[in-house]
Amino acid sequence: MKCDTPEYDDFVKDFISTQAANSKPTVKIARRFCETWPMPKQITTTATIRVAVMDSSFNPPHYCHGAYLECMGIMKLKSEDQRQQRVDETRSLEIDAFLLLLGSQNADKPQQGASLAQRMRMVDMLATTVAVDATSDTWHVWKSRDEFDASNLHNMAIGMVNTPRFIDKCQAVRDIARQEYKGSEVPQVLCFFAMGWDTLIRFFDAKYYGPDYPAEIDQFFAEGGRIAYARRTGFLDSDVEEFFAAARVAPYLRFIYELELPKRVKHISSTEVRRAIIESSHGVRDTPPRILEYVNSNQLYRD
Repeated sequence: MKCDTPEYDDFVKDFISTQAANSKPTVKIARRFCETWPMPKQITTTATIRVAVMDSSFNPPHYCHGAYLECMGIMKLKSEDQRQQRVDETRSLEIDAFLLLLGSQNADKPQQGASLAQRMRMVDMLATTVAVDATSDTWHVWKSRDEFDASNLHNMAIGMVNTPRFIDKCQAVRDIARQEYKGSEVPQVLCFFAMGWDTLIRFFDAKYYGPDYPAEIDQFFAEGGRIAYARRTGFLDSDVEEFFAAARVAPYLRFIYELELPKRVKHISSTEVRRAIIESSHGVRDTPPRILEYVNSNQLYRD
């Protein structure tokens, strides 16, 4: 499969030189897969824009990243407070736009593996797989082309963000969505951040905040931050219930939604994909073919 995605060396170099040290949380868009992003083509004005955000180190991207986006775009969900109250009603998140974000820094992980420019190119490949290909496969959440077309998954953009904290990322996503919006009225922006279970736990950990914790958590949700999380295999229901019952978490349950990832992708992580690449094992099937070909042609993750 020929790699015909754009190169992002200049984009990344410019972002690092102009934004990495900028104290203002900033998102810069590298590519829009729909020219009307963040608005779907069929809608010209709205009071609220709902953006699904997959923020990751993408080292490398894989099918589970794509499945998070599809779950947010297609599934009917309950908030955690509804789930705990045994409410039967479910509803769509009504996502208008999707955004894949590569961070220039991470709160816990030093940069290693592929360069940021290489990762940005692989993010483009993942977005193409999700938003453009629309070919049937076992990892997909949607079951028909009609379901895909109704999901707004085609309305996707990719970019970079210069801050590791979700409270700041939320501000940056809101700012760029309003900046790109072409309507006359400035809309409210709701940002649904995809998180794994470990990331969700860290989100509520005081060590990632300043002396204003938990006021910054209050601010995140008050200003439109939302969380869509998924559990991987191995987490006990009792541990999950204990976490959501904690005083630092319980007030926000109405803003948190659980995603049910397809069985095909639940086990996937970038760590396991890198190991599979080194060992040439079956785990290489967990990343799209165009990404795997790019990884192999550039001899990534071999050290």
